Amino acid sequence: MSIQKNTNRSSEKHVAQSTSLIGLDYLKRTFERDFFAQTSVEVSHRTSESASLVIHLSCNFGLTESLFHLNNGNWGNFQISISGDVRVSPIHSALLEVAQENNLTVNIQELSIHLKDTSIVITKLPHLAIQDHLESILVAVSSNFVHFTKGLTKMPYEIFVPIYEETENSFSLSQKKSNKEPNYLEFWGLYFEDEDEASVFDVASKNIVEESSFFLLNQWD
Repeated sequence: MSIQKNTNRSSEKHVAQSTSLIGLDYLKRTFERDFFAQTSVEVSHRTSESASLVIHLSCNFGLTESLFHLNNGNWGNFQISISGDVRVSPIHSALLEVAQENNLTVNIQELSIHLKDTSIVITKLPHLAIQDHLESILVAVSSNFVHFTKGLTKMPYEIFVPIYEETENSFSLSQKKSNKEPNYLEFWGLYFEDEDEASVFDVASKNIVEESSFFLLNQWD
């Protein structure tokens, strides 16, 4: 099976512009506090109207421990700040502050969480902001832990969110979400140390797809 990640090439060449946006130090400290992680924040792309960020988190604990703290409300800090009827995390607030200070639209292009036993790499979909879906992604990682670890027998060294099928014949039509834009909770890529190629994890069916020809979009416009 051949799998190609959904990557935006601009994130592969980090432009040294982090000092060109006001408030990135505050955003960095917010991630460090809420995820107990060493954090780097870089500007991967900037125009007169928008900026894209690449954020790397390095945590000194494994996935099981991080999900335990997530479920106890101690990792990510998603539930403590409330605006009207909508929960707003400190990460949201910090990003909004950066956007307002610089009079720009600011989005996360890529967010990677590096744990002791695995990494979770999230790349932005064109129509969905990572910051709006980060909590649901991590909750889905927690609820699917038994399934993507093959019954707690194997830990992937990387979980790539999301991957997306491009052709209708590349995957079982019974599993296809027809006429629907891709989302973060559809298909993930799993990379295991003893396997040469990646596996596809179908989040909805909670199954690892072992055999398919999965042709993926390799760049978002």
